Amino acid sequence: MPNFRMIHIYMSMLSILVIAPGLSQAAPMEYQGSRVEGNYVWGGAMNLAWHEMTENILHEKLQLNTSNQAALEMAAKFNRAPFTKKDLDQNSYYVKSGLGQKTLDIINNESRLKFPGKSFADLNMPLEPADFIAYAYFLKQVEYLNQFKEKRVNFREEIVQGFGASTVDQKKNVEVLEYKDDDHFIIGLKLKNQADRLLLAKGFDMHGPGAVVSRIAKYGSGNFPDMDRVDRFEMPKLHLKHQRNYGELINKFFKNKGWEQFIIKEMFENIKFDMDQKGARVENEAVIRGGRGGARRPAPVQFRSFILDKPFWVVMKRKGSQYPYFLLGVENTAFMEKGGK
Repeated sequence: MPNFRMIHIYMSMLSILVIAPGLSQAAPMEYQGSRVEGNYVWGGAMNLAWHEMTENILHEKLQLNTSNQAALEMAAKFNRAPFTKKDLDQNSYYVKSGLGQKTLDIINNESRLKFPGKSFADLNMPLEPADFIAYAYFLKQVEYLNQFKEKRVNFREEIVQGFGASTVDQKKNVEVLEYKDDDHFIIGLKLKNQADRLLLAKGFDMHGPGAVVSRIAKYGSGNFPDMDRVDRFEMPKLHLKHQRNYGELINKFFKNKGWEQFIIKEMFENIKFDMDQKGARVENEAVIRGGRGGARRPAPVQFRSFILDKPFWVVMKRKGSQYPYFLLGVENTAFMEKGGK
């Protein structure tokens, strides 16, 4: 079980849109999340690494010399993604780029120094002097105002380990943004660090996060009423570990002037997410390695019930930010603990 006194987030490329009152409106973002055992997951670290590569290595948007439509579309989406470091607090991320083995050694040393609790292993890849690397790491830890009670809960007619609100203080943890009925609602779990938000939404399209993120954006960062004392809240514990390799962009030559002989040799991200009765921990890192010539592939009573027993979304964002830094669409029990106390 994770130590929720610290909640880490390693994120190397990240992209999502949320618009709050008082913020300038941006065009809806195109999410490039992954399907993991039937569930949707997206983290913001890769957008940070991509921006680092284009701004400080290429000094312009990446252009690919290929007719592969999937590669061109993916590169275009990364080039357009508006998520930047300004959507994060400075203490929660590390971003670095440069050439050769010396840069990789600096990344390993500096990221470990800034984040002693980093759980991802140091990077171990040989870099030629002309090879470049762009790296982003994000660590975020959140803890509820009051710890919930562990209990067995139901998700899609299967019993799994979870937690819920049984006392008055625990119910004060839950604020209600929107309630239509027991299968359509948005709630927030109050955090000790009020600069971050953790939101849960049930009854939205599970094919992608666009609808739920847009809906949440309409509520901004205001204060919302607590759930009533007669209301109920339950949800499963969640545990996710995922690596994604962006094979669509590997071995495609650049079209940028002066970089025509370069390709992306490795492009991958790691995501870990844990959520239980104490809090949530999300960790995300992203790596882009490029160089000349060939490449190697990366390693592979009338009351409301806020009961998350059917597919739902987890949305984490900085208060006041336009863009979330983590999204999880839960559709099955793949990330849950079976049985329970």
